[in-house]
Amino acid sequence: MRLPRAIGLTAAVLTAVLGLPVPATAAGGGPSDATVHVDRDSAACSDTGAGSTAQPYCSIGAAAAAAQPGWTVQIAKGSYTEDLRITRSGTEQAPITFTGDHVELRAKSPTPARQLTVIGVHDVVFRGLSLGETLVQDSQRITLDRNYAFAVPFGLTPLIEVGGASRDVAVTRNFLQGAQYGSLRVSGGATGTTISDNAVLRAAGAPVSVDGAPGTTVTNNTLALGCGPGIALTGGSTGANLYNNVVDSHAATGLDGMTGLNGRPCLVSGAATEILVSADSVPGTTADYNLLRAAAGGTPYNWAGQSYPTPEAFRAATGQGRNDLMADPKLSNPWSPRPDDCQVIDGKLVQGSCSPAIDSAKPDAPGVLPTDINGHAPADDPYVANPGPGHLDRGAYEVQDELSDSAWLTADQPQAPYGTKVTFTARAGHSWNTEPLSYAYDFGDGTTQTTSAATVSHTYARACACQPGLKVTSPDGQVAYGGSDPVKATVPGPLTAQFSATTVLPVKTDWSADPPFTVLADATATATASAWPVTNYHYDFGDGYRTDLSFPSQKHTYQAPGDYKVSMTVTDNQGRVSTASQVYHAAYEPGGYTAVTPFRALDTRTYRNPLWADSSRTVDLSSWGQPVNYQLSAGMTAVVLNVTATEATQDTFLTVWPTGQPRPASSNLNVKAGQTVANLVTVPVGHGQSVDVYNRAGQAGVIVDVVGYYQPGAGNKFTPSGPTRLLDTRPSGGQPDVKLTQGESRAVQVVGQAGVPASARAVVLNLTATGATKGGYLTAYPHGANRPGVSSLNFTAGQTVANQAIVPIGDDGKIDLYNFLGDTQVVADVFGYYGYEGTGQYTPIAPTRLLDTRATGPVGTAGRLSVQVGGAHGVPAGATAAVLNVTATQPTADGFLTVWPDGGARPTTSNLNFQAGRTVPNHVITPLGANGGVAFYNRAGDTHVIADLFGYFTNG
Repeated sequence: MRLPRAIGLTAAVLTAVLGLPVPATAAGGGPSDATVHVDRDSAACSDTGAGSTAQPYCSIGAAAAAAQPGWTVQIAKGSYTEDLRITRSGTEQAPITFTGDHVELRAKSPTPARQLTVIGVHDVVFRGLSLGETLVQDSQRITLDRNYAFAVPFGLTPLIEVGGASRDVAVTRNFLQGAQYGSLRVSGGATGTTISDNAVLRAAGAPVSVDGAPGTTVTNNTLALGCGPGIALTGGSTGANLYNNVVDSHAATGLDGMTGLNGRPCLVSGAATEILVSADSVPGTTADYNLLRAAAGGTPYNWAGQSYPTPEAFRAATGQGRNDLMADPKLSNPWSPRPDDCQVIDGKLVQGSCSPAIDSAKPDAPGVLPTDINGHAPADDPYVANPGPGHLDRGAYEVQDELSDSAWLTADQPQAPYGTKVTFTARAGHSWNTEPLSYAYDFGDGTTQTTSAATVSHTYARACACQPGLKVTSPDGQVAYGGSDPVKATVPGPLTAQFSATTVLPVKTDWSADPPFTVLADATATATASAWPVTNYHYDFGDGYRTDLSFPSQKHTYQAPGDYKVSMTVTDNQGRVSTASQVYHAAYEPGGYTAVTPFRALDTRTYRNPLWADSSRTVDLSSWGQPVNYQLSAGMTAVVLNVTATEATQDTFLTVWPTGQPRPASSNLNVKAGQTVANLVTVPVGHGQSVDVYNRAGQAGVIVDVVGYYQPGAGNKFTPSGPTRLLDTRPSGGQPDVKLTQGESRAVQVVGQAGVPASARAVVLNLTATGATKGGYLTAYPHGANRPGVSSLNFTAGQTVANQAIVPIGDDGKIDLYNFLGDTQVVADVFGYYGYEGTGQYTPIAPTRLLDTRATGPVGTAGRLSVQVGGAHGVPAGATAAVLNVTATQPTADGFLTVWPDGGARPTTSNLNFQAGRTVPNHVITPLGANGGVAFYNRAGDTHVIADLFGYFTNG
């Protein structure tokens, strides 16, 4: 039901607020129904133009200066920085109207100033604007309707002030927030001011104050105050009308207490008074149908200087407030103070849940408007027994029979063969549910149906992936839209299982990356082709792991490379079953190299816990390991380690291999009792991002330092080169002795030397120490960086020993070599480099023995032999380089081995140096010859050679 709300307003106010039609010709002689446009963001705007759609004004002020009676100034969305002063008037029948949507008016002056000033004009309307502080003075028939006013930082005046000789000003349906010096003030002799259906939130000063302004009407406002009176009449403001207001000091004190906005102190002392009427304002003033809720310590009424704690006491003493209420108005949210509707559960009203503001106001009170702050007309709430004389709600908000913004549609058969009946159920939130809704169904196949039934059936005649839609309409014209998930009408047929098993490559370089041997099994094709929905996917990944899923895809990570039979069984909602299987080959994928700041992952000396004979120890490189492991990634396929054996009690060897995989019949370094030996090791990572270290005999201390890792899709690529000598400190050919002295760090230029380009980020060096005066070690690291606490090469006095190192290059193209103790000569040979312009990606493999001359006879003096790598041992024919561990054992004389690409000229460099009777290993990254082979050369005596393959590089 709808009731008129226009009683008590003048004709001029009715014309402005209700939008009544204006005459065809404006009384003031101006153009009829003219609209001018303002758009500051238009490239064609001009303040000297006509304000047309094609050439709007740039500023509101320019349009205001040109406006004539009957004109509408249409302001485009945006923020306008200007101090707007209105100087032109309309007429009572043809006002000038300023209107817009999302229009913000900001002060231009650097000091606090009003954004809008209206002085000495008449018949002007402001609607739909966002204002700061507004002054209306000495003006008549001015309307401020449906605007938003907010507190200006450091503002010193009320948000809206009506003063001077103003007459018949209407302040209606505005939302005002955060005023420090009051929200609405009427003063200075203004008469006939109407303040209706405004919502005032977080007001520190009085939301409505009237001082020396007779005939003011304050009706249907919702006022949430922080301190100060809610409505204050002082200074002889006689003949006022105070009706249907909701004044709640609880709503704001819950936010700011009694300190007002942003913690500023209240401008009045003491607790809030919700309605205050001074003695000289009492004559002719009427107050009734107001809903009050004073905060603790507050006062609901102060009338003629006397306070009254309850409506009953107020009524008995003054005869006013006969229908006033003092109760919780049940505002749903202090940030948007509208009352809650009644709570209904299973069609039954929860007693006491209705707001007392509902249907309890006086519908014919002075100042009542036909619609509320949101444009809603009065409505009869069926759950309220109409305590008032009509259906109007108190305050600025009218509770409505609201249809929710969205509706829902569900299908009992979201996937079924065409020809199957599908039942649809519609749902829409409807607060009162007293009248039937209209449902317009669109089944997505070109057919529709409109009915009052919330459940309908439909049979699809052909296959389609249809998108059903729903439009719900209430009897009063509210509309909600919704839909369902797509409904798939399929072609009838059998259930046939099919799935793909693809390798998942990591896309990150941290511990959220996918680890090696991760497969994605995906049966989406089965779900797509199935006539009926698949309800279960059972995967058996062939390594003992099985899972049942309601969705088609699943990731799984194997612990080791190999061939696995993956099976998948699907079941649909009709109970039909189908199975498919395939063999998945889990293997390490090629990747780039990432150097890390070298760190120690294991040192058995720390807790005097050496590796015992025929035992192994796991080195955890995962995020659950040592905190320094953060530099690594779960997606790494191989790690580069510097492994040192020390304090061995017997001659022994160490083997490093991936955790969870069989220990290979190979070694990474050999050590004699009492000797300290280090070797670079490139090893695939195993289950849980770990590697195992095995000691063959006796006890040995083991140190493991991490220098980098390989990962698919990340890091730098490798370019093999050389071998080429980069540094030789030994005196020769007239060159002086430039050995490294004790504690010395020497910078060595790398970029631009030995074929290393400026794009290189790390260099592969074979470092050799010889002629050392004391036992010690070398550390190689990027120039300009802090020296890490790890070693690259260990040696004893007088020993000639080599070790390969992958060394990051400093920003200036240099590396540093540090000598710990004594003096030593150093030789450095380049075997390749890593960079973003490189070509080679590394693929690790399970350690594989390529060569062992102990079965065929030693290599003699100046002896040479070749081994095929590319095209054999699982290495593709196009491989460009290999990672080997080369060992010389049982040599009869001191000498060295050289490894180089087969078919090429032997270089003048060495890869490992040995002494008679000593077993010496070394890590070797070597280019492969055009034939895919690698050559070995023995300098002197007879020696056996062992070569193990750990991986290879390919271009890509």
